[in-house]
Amino acid sequence: MNKRSLYYLKAFGFEYFNDQRQIKHCNLSFKELNERIRACNLCYFSKLRKHSLMEKEAKNAKILIYQAFIDKEENESGEFFASKNKQEFLRLCKELLNLKEDEIYFSYMFKCFSNFKVDDQALKLCLPYFYNELEFVKAKIILCLGQEAFVSLGFENFQKYKGQYMRYNNALLLPSYDLEFLNKNPSFYVDFIEDIKKIKGYL
Repeated sequence: MNKRSLYYLKAFGFEYFNDQRQIKHCNLSFKELNERIRACNLCYFSKLRKHSLMEKEAKNAKILIYQAFIDKEENESGEFFASKNKQEFLRLCKELLNLKEDEIYFSYMFKCFSNFKVDDQALKLCLPYFYNELEFVKAKIILCLGQEAFVSLGFENFQKYKGQYMRYNNALLLPSYDLEFLNKNPSFYVDFIEDIKKIKGYL
């Protein structure tokens, strides 16, 4: 995303923050990365794992969606979008953004089921996997869902930056609410939809 494009966004009322982060990755092929994740036993969360969650191929995706926690249904089935929450979210992406499923790349902060808990040591071990995914998936937009996911990328103050574009690893990153939060706080759903709609013009 070049500066001209960012100024264009700003002219239409969108803020952006020119904030880059130094990231480290595992320097593996996509196949090797997938195998490493499925066999990983470096932290406690691997004991809760029935299935690791990582896309089977490096899609030529228009959007990368980054969220913190695998759902129980996804852990049981080994399939993305196994829960009603995720199915509804997939429907929104298709209807509001005119995206096909193969144009969406989904990634988790924790590749194993964590029972919705955060562990700093597990995060240090898991983040390089995500950074490696970024090397393969050249999406223009990263939709970062939830405060935990946002903070894991080195940012602070989720409430301040929610719904605002930020530069991250040669892409635009847009933080918004995660699906679990919206389930418990449905009054924020309209705000979430407005954030999703902001993406359409830049795909």
